[in-house]
Amino acid sequence: MTDADRMLAAFGVAPLADSALGAPAAFIVPAEAPDAGTLGVLRPGCFGLLPPALRGGGDALRVRECRVETMKSNPTCRESWWAARRCVVPVARLTTWCHDTGRPQAWAIQRADGDPLGLAGLWSETIDASGAPIAAFCVLTLGAAGHPVFGRLAPPMSQDPRMPVILGGAAQRQWLQGTWADAERVLLRLPAELLSAGPLEASDPAAQRTPPGVGVADLFEGEGWLPVPARQRREAPRRVTRPRAVIPAGPVTGDLFA
Repeated sequence: MTDADRMLAAFGVAPLADSALGAPAAFIVPAEAPDAGTLGVLRPGCFGLLPPALRGGGDALRVRECRVETMKSNPTCRESWWAARRCVVPVARLTTWCHDTGRPQAWAIQRADGDPLGLAGLWSETIDASGAPIAAFCVLTLGAAGHPVFGRLAPPMSQDPRMPVILGGAAQRQWLQGTWADAERVLLRLPAELLSAGPLEASDPAAQRTPPGVGVADLFEGEGWLPVPARQRREAPRRVTRPRAVIPAGPVTGDLFA
């Protein structure tokens, strides 16, 4: 998110200058000296945590979304949870696909009051593929079954639709500055009446993406974050069948069982 006025009004922080963004995204962490007018401090980072044993690995290994149900035990995310490395991820909107008409149509999900969305996330210090230190974060998700907005926009035949944890103003501060118990209490589904969802204009860049079934839908495409490339399927080596050598039959000298 790069709109300075909206960032200041909603979170009390200003967007980072382009030159400060060594990574494609940013997130808010608690300030050392909490200020009533500021939610926290904005940090640049990359989208997706790496498992501790694979830090420095490629983007395909990154975990971009973590289930609330498993955040305490997930090998990639649990260290951040127990170290209280909680963050708020500011986004202008989320984009996804609606399949009501039988043909995928790009939709945007925003707050009904026009404010930016503040997503609950976890972060960590890691290293990139070159060995340089960098911060990284993931977004927490909840089950979306039955939710009037996210449940409706789930991919067809989805057995477990998900939605990000969207925090209100007071919940954002409690998530960042509260105890573990305080933080868990705000991990709730945002009511549908606080959201606005509808189709994008055909000229919107997010509406020109490849529909699901050919590519992978990304709720955060509109934020300009670098998508994690899909892991390439490794093809099995082609098996070469060699002709079996023909062994000529020896001379018949008699029947062994005569």
